[in-house]
Amino acid sequence: MLWWRGGPERSRLFLAAATLMGPAGFVAVIAGWTTAEVGRQPWVIYGVMRTANAASPVTAHEVSASLVAFLLVYAIVFAAGALYILRLIAQGPQAAAPPPTGPRAPGAPLAAAADPGP
Repeated sequence: MLWWRGGPERSRLFLAAATLMGPAGFVAVIAGWTTAEVGRQPWVIYGVMRTANAASPVTAHEVSASLVAFLLVYAIVFAAGALYILRLIAQGPQAAAPPPTGPRAPGAPLAAAADPGP
């Protein structure tokens, strides 16, 4: 619908929503980790799986350390990506290269190639 109205870059609401969705990937990774850790519980509650089979052979400290490790690694990756993007934004748009000049038409396949000369 935004394309028909002139493009998504003209909608302030869409741009604000897109900006707010930045950390969504980070949230999805942590939510996936949580789902993997607690996903067996419904099977135990409904009697499909025995409690002895559902228990992980890891301690609470190991699970906590795993969560903290995931949080730290992904926070570092997210922060590095955000800083990189912010630096690109701060530089602003780059000037386009001048169109090639020479004996070839600008749309020709070898237009940018150097003319070998005689």
